[in-house]
Amino acid sequence: MRFSCSYDSMAKTVSVIVAVTLALVAVLTRNVFVAGLGTTLVLLTFAWSPRGYTVEGQTLLVQRTIGTVRIPLQEIRELRAGAADDFEGAIRLFGNGGLFGYYGLFQTAKLGKCTWYVTNRSKAVVIVAGAKTVVVSPDDVDGFLAAVRSVVPVPVAATRSVASTAPIRRNFTGVLAAAGIVLVVVAIVAFATLYSPGPPGYTMTPQSLIIHDRFYPVTLQGADVDAARVRVVNLDSDTDWRPTARTNGFANAHYRSGHFRAANGETIRLYWADGRRLVLLPPKGSGTPVLLQTADPDGFVAAVRRAWQQSP
Repeated sequence: MRFSCSYDSMAKTVSVIVAVTLALVAVLTRNVFVAGLGTTLVLLTFAWSPRGYTVEGQTLLVQRTIGTVRIPLQEIRELRAGAADDFEGAIRLFGNGGLFGYYGLFQTAKLGKCTWYVTNRSKAVVIVAGAKTVVVSPDDVDGFLAAVRSVVPVPVAATRSVASTAPIRRNFTGVLAAAGIVLVVVAIVAFATLYSPGPPGYTMTPQSLIIHDRFYPVTLQGADVDAARVRVVNLDSDTDWRPTARTNGFANAHYRSGHFRAANGETIRLYWADGRRLVLLPPKGSGTPVLLQTADPDGFVAAVRRAWQQSP
């Protein structure tokens, strides 16, 4: 016996707002990392959201994309439609309070600690089995109650009539959900806007150069770089090497890394903080040039030539 579930108006609103906001942040920052972080957040919260419920023998199955939750019903002590006072003083201990539903560990004044697998708060059903209290929200509350009672003996005192569509008053869960969403969005925007690590670190050996970047680290093999043509580029005078467009990289007012297009039309790997003098590492053959900002560009060029012109 399977029962569907649907989102209430608050879950729909929160989900749309979060998804649209994260999409706008990704578009405005034009950063793969930010876009990936937002996409991961949306996909994971959706994957943990209940998709439906199945009563199978003396077990309740909560269907989710991420995996099915099995809730034994043998020791059921209470089964009823949820009422508004069940959710008074709701506090989210570890869970999601609005994005694709309400699920995780919560605590309310009446129910105490309880586990929610809810998508519609006005369709809530309270199940107390053993020492665990579970809240679910099938679309057909009366049918769900009848299905469970048909396979599990439920104490008469626990089947008191409660309006299955009783509205659940907005409480701290909604406030916490809204606050959490705002904090996540603000943190992402602030990080993307204010991130300023300075010139990236690097490790040079006689065979290779490792550029340590948070988003686009790379290892250059000395044999692939034309060491004789390594030089310092001044972006104020060597205008051909000025980055003009980002093709796959991170960029804000303080730092740029990844793949960019230069004024000369070439695609380059760029690691640029706020300096005007960068080191150009041209490839042998048809590879990708690298522009790297270092603390001492002239000393870095000399070190590259010494290390790689002497390498076998």
